[in-house]
Amino acid sequence: MRYRRKKDWIIPYVKGKKVLDLGCVQHSIDETKKAEWLHGIIRKHAASVIGVDYLASEVVSLKEQGYDVICANVETMELRDKFEAIVAGDIIEHLANCGKFMERAKDHLAPGGLLLITTPNPMNILRLVQLIAKGRIVENAEHTCWFTSHGMSELARRYGLKIADTAYVDDSHLYYKPTFLFAPFLLLNYILCLIRPQVSETICFVLRGE
Repeated sequence: MRYRRKKDWIIPYVKGKKVLDLGCVQHSIDETKKAEWLHGIIRKHAASVIGVDYLASEVVSLKEQGYDVICANVETMELRDKFEAIVAGDIIEHLANCGKFMERAKDHLAPGGLLLITTPNPMNILRLVQLIAKGRIVENAEHTCWFTSHGMSELARRYGLKIADTAYVDDSHLYYKPTFLFAPFLLLNYILCLIRPQVSETICFVLRGE
């Protein structure tokens, strides 16, 4: 299934539930002031939500604003609690050890709980355009890996999880400026994503215990 915004995919899974939001700061405190800040959106729809991030000063700032957040590393966290939904929005591609993350996430899932993962899609058509035009893919310098459906399925299997659903978010407009030269490629991307959602910018996974 194809979406234009991550929140449209995430909200139905977190509505009315006890939620753990991993990487809740989203890079910097400036992101937390934006209307599309994911943790703020989740907070409006979930029954309760705890945020986790390793950025200590940002966590302190959010605590002062009344948010229930914890400073911890998602690869080693021990919260001694279980959650109906765990959200990992665009964080897995930043990690040093995705296996440890999977292990920790599974340990914090309540029976029947869901792990929601979003991550950049390596099969996005605009990445091919970049590769042809520049000889390389322009990506975040902090990223350590890419995931396809097969790769995520195999990682999940090794930690007693399985993919229950896969969706795609065509949110390229958030990452690319529609300059005169690049605008035609954005249009091409939009059309191709309508025809074949699997080439969208972001890939989304729902994982549950086997």
